[in-house]
Amino acid sequence: MKSPEYGLAICALGLEKVCQNEIERIGLEVAGREPGRVRFALGVRGVDDAEKAAASLMRANLCLRTAERVLVEAGRFRALDFDQLFETVRTLPWELYFRREDKLVIERVRIKDSQLAAQTSVQSVVHKAIYERLLSIYKIIRMPETGRERGLRVYLDTNDCVLGLDTSGEALHKRGYRLAVAQAPLKETIAAGILLLSGWNRRLPLLDPFCGSGTIAVEAALFAMDRAPGLGRAFSLEDMPLALGRGMSSAGPLAAETEAAKARVRRDADFRIVGSDADPRALEAAKANAARAGVAAGLEFRLAKAEDAKPEYEVGSFLCNPPYGERLGTVEEAEATYRALGETAERFSGWGLGFVTNRPDFGDYFGRYATVAHKVINGAEEQWFHWYPAGSEGDPGRKPEEKQAARLEGSRRPSGRRPNDRSRSQPEGARKPEGPGRPWVGPDKPGWKSKKPPR
Repeated sequence: MKSPEYGLAICALGLEKVCQNEIERIGLEVAGREPGRVRFALGVRGVDDAEKAAASLMRANLCLRTAERVLVEAGRFRALDFDQLFETVRTLPWELYFRREDKLVIERVRIKDSQLAAQTSVQSVVHKAIYERLLSIYKIIRMPETGRERGLRVYLDTNDCVLGLDTSGEALHKRGYRLAVAQAPLKETIAAGILLLSGWNRRLPLLDPFCGSGTIAVEAALFAMDRAPGLGRAFSLEDMPLALGRGMSSAGPLAAETEAAKARVRRDADFRIVGSDADPRALEAAKANAARAGVAAGLEFRLAKAEDAKPEYEVGSFLCNPPYGERLGTVEEAEATYRALGETAERFSGWGLGFVTNRPDFGDYFGRYATVAHKVINGAEEQWFHWYPAGSEGDPGRKPEEKQAARLEGSRRPSGRRPNDRSRSQPEGARKPEGPGRPWVGPDKPGWKSKKPPR
């Protein structure tokens, strides 16, 4: 029986390139990317190696910080009519993924420019074909459906059908540490995405003056320690027949990947990450989450207002998710906060500055426009990461009618367009932010009060 050859990493729209870089960094081969997903190889093409496929899927689930889910590509084929769809789906080896008691749930059907245009009909035909195969393999008359639910996604694009079966279970942003939640929290995968977009590394001090429940700080600490975000949680893959097949090593491919991830953790990593917030309840939540994540010893949380923040080093990263004025406060209060941040930023002249907001016109209030405004679509929520590299003045903030097009993902707005007009994002090929200059090597903790980074 032929093992699957490809997996699919599902991510927020706008983070495809970041997710691709992550996949390559953990040693997997990227085979292409599309809006919201990145395809990667599970092994050597044409070689039937279930152990390698299972190990690659486990590594992706364990290690990817920006992926929402990891799917196994159960099939990819042309489907011009329902007969062709049914017959092709029925021939696929679904017994690799389903035990006899498992339940199939078709979570999503996406159709674009295809002859098969009825979503409910596509869903029904795929469901029937899979169960017909499983009934024949397990020699039963009906699927008991008492076991785990297996989620399937169906993509039809210009008559090409892709079937992706979920191997993650719960969404991957659910790391397991964030049980205490402040108001309007930032999703873990988005926090990891902005860290990677900013080019942050553990040699640079990091300050989040709106830390809330601590998501940016905790994700930064996990990254600094090279701790896989999936350690400590379970995945749907673990009880799939694919991962429990005969002839595998005694330890099993999944256990081996988990042990390898644990061995990579750098418990002695030296970094300086500070989170502050004006709400003492938020700080308590942040401390509790950091403790659950196992990074509390390396983080500092302070009770302070964002506008009072001052740099303690000449270089660093200032990253935050200020209030939007929706679930917390009013829009007018949020705009006043953005203006105050513009004044605060003047004290951080040697730092890279990054702000996550729900508005492309953040620069109108901040006082200058970002070098890169990266659009991320997180479910139904549209967010913008405004990035000002260290040493960059950005756009000085000319009047909108005089302002030339601001750079958005390597493209430009038409001249004369207001900065708060919605612009089409180009999630692929984002320009890598400039570094802050000479890399800073983390300080010894007793010497933290020094104003200059050690040379």
